[in-house]
Amino acid sequence: MSKILISSIGAGDKRSGDYRLSNYSLDGKVYKDKKFIADVLCEHIKIDKLFLVGTKKSIWDAVYKEFGGNDEDEFKILEAKENNEILKYIPVITEQINKKLGASGSKCFIIEYGVDEEQLWSNFNQFLQIFNEVSKGDEVYLDITHSFRSLSLMSFVMSEFYANTRDYNINIKGVYYGMIDIMAENNGIAPIVNLKMFFELLEWSKAIKNLKKFGNGYDLMLLVKNSDQPEKIKNSYTDFSYALGMSDVSAIQKSIRSLSGEIFDFSCPNNTMLSIVSKDLKEFIDIFKQEKVSDLQLELSQWYADNKNYAMSYLTLAEAALSIVCEQNNQDPSSRDSRESAKNALQKYAKLKYSDERKKFAEKYLKVNSIRVNIAHKLDQENQRSRSNSRDSVQNLSEYIKNIKEMKKYRFEM
Repeated sequence: MSKILISSIGAGDKRSGDYRLSNYSLDGKVYKDKKFIADVLCEHIKIDKLFLVGTKKSIWDAVYKEFGGNDEDEFKILEAKENNEILKYIPVITEQINKKLGASGSKCFIIEYGVDEEQLWSNFNQFLQIFNEVSKGDEVYLDITHSFRSLSLMSFVMSEFYANTRDYNINIKGVYYGMIDIMAENNGIAPIVNLKMFFELLEWSKAIKNLKKFGNGYDLMLLVKNSDQPEKIKNSYTDFSYALGMSDVSAIQKSIRSLSGEIFDFSCPNNTMLSIVSKDLKEFIDIFKQEKVSDLQLELSQWYADNKNYAMSYLTLAEAALSIVCEQNNQDPSSRDSRESAKNALQKYAKLKYSDERKKFAEKYLKVNSIRVNIAHKLDQENQRSRSNSRDSVQNLSEYIKNIKEMKKYRFEM
């Protein structure tokens, strides 16, 4: 595991072509006479690898000198930069950075100014190369202080992009910005602030979206686990997340009963994120706050349909019909024998020779169940019980849900 700092540099002051010496403070410690925040962060965090990003006109000469280089080579690098030949000195600068850090692996990357789409895509590919250097388990720190602001934004956005498109999340440990502009009013010291909360906010927002839209509570479960909430709340939400993932009706009911009284406690003053999402979380959980098994199954089926999880919607809807019949006859809907009797009763009503409203709904159940069997058993075309194709099954689902809900208006004798 390595500690990696990704930092960017600009061209320096327009008049001097350099950065001024500044005093920086981080975690209560003051670092005096430093040109680059990267230098401060490397020392403070004990960085193993520095990935430095800049244009051909960035102050690479000052970087070389700041990391312990000699005056002669600094002048050569400055001269090469002015002659647009900086590329040949990038290995020299990189070697000096490695020497200062006492480890190998640091790299310098030349990027474009990003004045048009072509240059932006070129920079995009450079940042992909940078993040390809990050291995699973590495700790990544971003410095967005220097250089032009589009580059700082790109480093931020690319971190999210890479984390969302790879098999593992990048472990962003800090996003640092040196507030040089307030030095004069802060006793000549520029505080270095950690903006990691913005990444955390994105993580919480993605987790809530995954829960509300896709029923995936795993990401939120991990965030809650790492929060300052009491263990009881963490355990209750973990149970709910797993129950929802398994579509385990009885477990969902149990965990919701536990969470309903505790969800209002998601307001820990030390964790602003939890207080922000608690309203969304409560609204989501309230969807499934149903005492009857059939009502919960119907809500689940509708929710799966709304979120385009059509297979789970059909699986749950077929079970809801059986639960309705069991409950109408005061039978335990969790009993296998009761559910089998309910199925037989619906098959009997479907075969009635005379006109009966219940016959129509029983026939709807049989159609739903035939589609359920095809889904559950992955039957091939020749052996499928239902002849409904995928498009028809999706288009008819809303009507089937409405039909099964209307079954509650009639009594089906078992």
